[in-house]
This record gives sequence, C-alpha cells and structure tokens, in this order.
Amino acid sequence: MDLTFERGDPQHPKGHALLYFRVSTEPDKVYATYVVTLPVKSDLTKYVPPFLASHLGSLPLSDFSAFAMPPVPEALDSYEELERMSRFRDDDLVFGDSMFSYDLPRMMEAVTDAVQTYSQLYADQTGGAASIGSATPEVEDTRSLEATGSIPLGGETTASDEGRDTSLDVNEVLLSFMSERDKLGELSRLLGKLRFAVEGQDTHEADEVAAEISALGRHLPENFQVPSLLAVAKDTSQQASRLAQLYLDRCFRLSDGDASSAADLDQQIRSITDGG
Repeated sequence: MDLTFERGDPQHPKGHALLYFRVSTEPDKVYATYVVTLPVKSDLTKYVPPFLASHLGSLPLSDFSAFAMPPVPEALDSYEELERMSRFRDDDLVFGDSMFSYDLPRMMEAVTDAVQTYSQLYADQTGGAASIGSATPEVEDTRSLEATGSIPLGGETTASDEGRDTSLDVNEVLLSFMSERDKLGELSRLLGKLRFAVEGQDTHEADEVAAEISALGRHLPENFQVPSLLAVAKDTSQQASRLAQLYLDRCFRLSDGDASSAADLDQQIRSITDGG
C-alpha cells in the first residue's frame, strides 16, 4: 500500500502515526486509527493465556513489533480534528486510502496493509529487520467487532471504564475480539476447571479461575448474570451444581435469542432458590 504522509517524513517516520481513510459516501467524516511501531519487540506469549491465543488468527504473538489500535478505524467528525491531534502529539499524519462505501472487511485489510508498510518504512530507517505484526486478528465473523465495539480515539471513556483501569490488561483487550459464542464456550470450560479446583480444595487455583470468569463476565451482557453463576459454581453442593447448570444453559438460550426458554430456566432457578 502507498501511504501519503501529510505530516512527517516517509524517509524518517517517527514510529507512531495517526492513520486515516476516507469514504466517498461520507465526505464529512474521516476514519482513523493509531499505528505504533515498537522500539522493543514483545513476546506476547508470556502474557496471553492459551485459550485466547487460539482466537488471534495469524497474529505473531512471539514477535510482536507493530500494531494499529483500534483495529477497525473509528469515525471522526472532521479532518481538522485529526490534524490538530497529530500536531499536539507530534505524530505522523498518514492517509491510507479512499473507499466508495464503508466496508468492514476491506477496512480491516487496509489497516493491516498500512501497518505493514509503515513498519517497513520505520525498519528501513533504523536499519533493523522488520518483524511486522498487526493488532488486527483474523476474525471469522467480522460482525463480532461491530457488536463489541472498538477502542475510541480522543480519550473517550465508557461507564464501565470509569471505575476500573484495564488499559494494561492484555486479557481484557483480547477478550473483546472473541465472539459471544466463543466466550460462552470458554465460560463452560472455566466452570469445569473451577469445579475441579473447588472439589480438590485447591484454593489458589480456584481463585485464579474465578478471576478469569469474572473478567470474561465483563465482556458478556449483564442479563447473563455471570456473577450469580460464579457464586453458585463455587459451592460443591448438589443444589448449587444444578443451579450452575441452569444459569449456564440460560446464557446459551439468551445468546440464541430464545427468550421463552430463558424465562423457563429463570422460573426453575427461582423455584430452587426460593425452596432452598
């Protein structure tokens, strides 16, 4: 991909750039992401749990040197805002491409190509061998990115972010790339692991798995009631085991959009808890 440096020098890239795209059907907007070429290569296999690594496609975890975040460019209201940010932060300002209409798969592919090109320019300048990666994983269903959203530019925060800083938590970021069905599959696996740890009286392991389940629950809808599921999963009684299964089945029914079956499971849960 040919990149146009509107601020900065392609012969001497800074290693960090605001990259943007235009869409012909939305002339008043620009779509932007932030590209970083790391001065120190990172081995993310040290930090990524194996269950998440399988969801990251061809992302080079063991030799991670460049990425774009958010992986899908965010819409900004004006080019002037982008230009102002690049001056304030002393970033390169780079134009990637123009598209006729917003096409998510094509946009993701364009970001990956731009990261590769920018990273190579930086490697050529520093004389190092480029080991090029991108934070854009191969996602089987790109609609999952639209459902989970992406990290906004310009310091925007969400209500859930205000009370909790997860900016350095790699697992939290990677969980956002998983589809809802994948998250539920992982939840099932973790519940089995938790049950084994609790029955074996392995407190340390149980606490670690419970923390993983809590993190996963933050990336599922609130009405899935993952905290309630976790609470009963820590109990080894027969009644608690039955409740855990009902809560988990309810999650899958809600994910499938089967409100009627979910309501039936709610009634069964209430019958057990009220009777217990």
